[in-house]
Parts: sequence; structure tokens; C-alpha cells
Amino acid sequence: MTPARGFATLLLAAAAQPVAAERIAIPFAPPVGQQLAYDIDQHRPIAGQESRFSAHRTVRFERVGDGYQLYAVLRSLDSDASDAAAASFRAALTPLIGVEMRFHLDSQGKIIALDDDEAVWSAVEHGLETMMAQFAPDTPRHRAAQSVRTLFDGLARDGRLALLAGEYQPLFLFAASEVEDGAHGRGVKTMAGSPLGRPVPVEGVLTLQGRVADGLSLTETLAGPGVDVQMHYNVSPVSGLVTRQGRTLTVGTRTLTEKRVLRPAP
Repeated sequence: MTPARGFATLLLAAAAQPVAAERIAIPFAPPVGQQLAYDIDQHRPIAGQESRFSAHRTVRFERVGDGYQLYAVLRSLDSDASDAAAASFRAALTPLIGVEMRFHLDSQGKIIALDDDEAVWSAVEHGLETMMAQFAPDTPRHRAAQSVRTLFDGLARDGRLALLAGEYQPLFLFAASEVEDGAHGRGVKTMAGSPLGRPVPVEGVLTLQGRVADGLSLTETLAGPGVDVQMHYNVSPVSGLVTRQGRTLTVGTRTLTEKRVLRPAP
């Protein structure tokens, strides 16, 4: 083999090798001492009608040891659904309005504890009792509050933490991790379906769509038995927080859309 032909063969071999996807490190460094607004707006079919369910929260981070403390407060709820259709939504969340929760996060962005959890839980139980006292036993609001109380009473301490932290943990979905900047993306397996139906296993691909002015744009396409999910994320490359999240969940013929936005509080 001549030197020229050998060099050409090496070039062809190199070109045939797949290019390794760039791995982009995402930090976990939330802004400390800054009040942030966290809004969730959801639209889903209830009793044959498309209805809106909204919750407004404020959050603040403080540095504690190797991790952070998250101060979180549910400020208000809103819905255009009928009283009966919105009863469960209001029963589950109204007792938390104005209750400050102080979560502890580890260095990877996982919520691991809640300060004064018994006091928080007592406030929730008192709120449910107050709600039940305001409505007659045969009304949707009373029955929904009773159902929520029964659910809460059956939870162990770790279950209570998971329930109270559930709306905040998605902010840290990519914290202290990596994403691949490649055409094929990364495989994902999880559960989906709620609140339109029973959660089932779904799987798909997480793909980095590009780098935008205020962060990384990612999409997730997932599917399972009777369930399809499309997720869109905007992740801050500075804090590692999910600053915008969009979800489209389809179960059978019903579709839910949801938008979450984290921004500086006005």
C-alpha cells in the first residue's frame, strides 16, 4: 500500500466512526435570597368540558451546609371549573395556602427533609377540618375534603414528604446532571397518566433541541399503553433550575396541557 493510499484509508475510517455526543454539565446553584414566583397552569377535560386549574407559589433559596433550604408558600388557587368539578383540586390544596414550608435539598437537588413537618401537617389537617365545617355533608366540597383527609391519614411520614414536595421537585429535574448534545438523544423511562388515568410505564427519548438565550431547550417524547406524553423544558445553565416546563398528556381521547414558569417575583 502506498503512503498516499494508506493515508486516504485512515481518513475514510475516521469519517466512518460516529461522532461522540457532547456532554453538557448542568450545575445546581439556585439564586439565594431572591424571591421567585412559581406558577402552574393546567387545562384538562372535566365532566366533558375543558377547565383551567392554576396555582401561584413563591419560593426562595438559602444556602445551608452542602445543600440548600427551599422556602415555599402556596399563595393562591384559581379555576374556571364548576364547584363540583374543582372540589378535589381545592380540597387538596386550599389547606396549604399561606403555609410556609422549609424543605432541605442535598447538593444534587433532591428534597430530603421538611422542617417542622408535624406543624405543617397539623396546619393542613386544620385547614381540611375548617373546610368540611363550611359545607354540608352531602355537598361535593365536603365529600372531596373528606376523601383528601382519608388519603392524608393513610400516609406515613415519608409519604407526606413526597406529597408536599411533589410540585417542587420538577424544578430540579436536571440539577447536577448532564445532557447529551447528540442527534439520538437519551433514553428515558418513567410513569405517566395521572390525573387523566392510572399511571402506566412510558418510555422515550430526551433530546437537546438547542441553546437559547436564557438556557438549554430540551424535549421529551414518551409513550406507553394508551398514553402519549410530550415534554418541553427550558433549563438555566447558571442555576440548573427548570425555568419553563410544558406538558401535553394524552390518555385515550382526552388531553391535558400544563405550563410551569419560574421567574423573579414582581
